[in-house]
This record gives sequence, structure tokens and C-alpha cells, in this order.
Amino acid sequence: MNILSGFKLPPNSKDDWKWTLMPSGRFHTSDLTSLLNSRLLPSCSSTSETLINKMVPHKLGIFVWRARLQRLPVLMELDKRGVDLDSVRCPICNNDVETIEHTLFRCSFALDLWSRVIKWWGSSFIMISRFEDLFKGLLFSSSNSSVSSKLWQTIEWVTGYMLWRNRNQVVFKKKKESGPMLLNEIQIKSFEWISRRSRKLSLV
Repeated sequence: MNILSGFKLPPNSKDDWKWTLMPSGRFHTSDLTSLLNSRLLPSCSSTSETLINKMVPHKLGIFVWRARLQRLPVLMELDKRGVDLDSVRCPICNNDVETIEHTLFRCSFALDLWSRVIKWWGSSFIMISRFEDLFKGLLFSSSNSSVSSKLWQTIEWVTGYMLWRNRNQVVFKKKKESGPMLLNEIQIKSFEWISRRSRKLSLV
């Protein structure tokens, strides 16, 4: 009461919340999105834009966004944050430290799976030279249509997500799937998600 005793609202003023991050004082989701992009994306040299793919569930978009921002909890990132670990070596191949790039791109298991996926796609194996190009659908974009490029990007997202899921099964459940089994899951999930979200596109 002592604090409020000398406080008076101006005449005809409204008592409401003010969002101080914007000059208008009004909160809009679009303003928050722009603010997050301006603060987070430039801080990661490998990321210059937010990727969008409507052919897959939102959880895959979030996964790709976190991977490109180096925000997946691989052992090397956990070690940087002071988590006490017995080892930071890859739990799948044990040949190198576990970084996001290694898990999704450089690990022998990941390379074998990418080789199987690209062969299934009907192309000879071409190694992506830069990790930041992964998930963009650029590998075969020079020779295919925009639709084919979007389909390949979808396959990339599903493959990356399945690699990450398999990694977590190895770490937390001590269970590892084989390359052919994981490829089969990628084929099933890709067909299921694309056919449900792109009804005008025939995959048969």
C-alpha cells in the first residue's frame, strides 16, 4: 500500500501488459520469429536461413534446425558444457570424437547408410563436400526439377533424423539397427509422410 499510495494512472488509460522488446509494446509472433532469427542464425557460420519443408512433420524441421545450429546433444557438445563423461568418442564406430557432423555425416555407419539411400534414389554415390549443404537438397538439384530437389531434400531430412534416432537407441538402449533395416524404415517413413502431405504428387 505504501508503494502504490503515490501512484496514479493517467486518465482514460488502459492497464495492460507491454512487450518491451518492440517499440510498439505489442506482442506479435512474427516479431518474435524475426527477433530469434536475427539473434540466433547469424551466430552460426554454417546457417544463413531457416529451411522449410512441408512434406515432413514439424519434429523433423525442428531436428534439422537444431542440427544446423549445432544444438544436438552429442558427446562433444555435452563435454563443452561441463557434463562429466567417460568418453567423447562416437558410440557407434568408436573411431573419432562424437560431433554432430560426425554422427550425421562422417561416421562409417552414416556413410554406409547415405550410400544405400543414394543408390536407392537411383544415383551413384556422391559425397557431399560440406556439412552445411546437408539438408538443403542440393546434391542432385543441378540435373533435376524443383519437385525432385524437394523430394531429395525430404529424403535427406528423414535419413538424418533416422541416423539420430538410431544413435540415441545405441546410447540409451544399447540397440543398433543394421543399415538395410534403417534404409527400409527411411523408405517407409518417406513414402508415408510425402504421400500424406503432398496429395497432388503421385509416388506410385
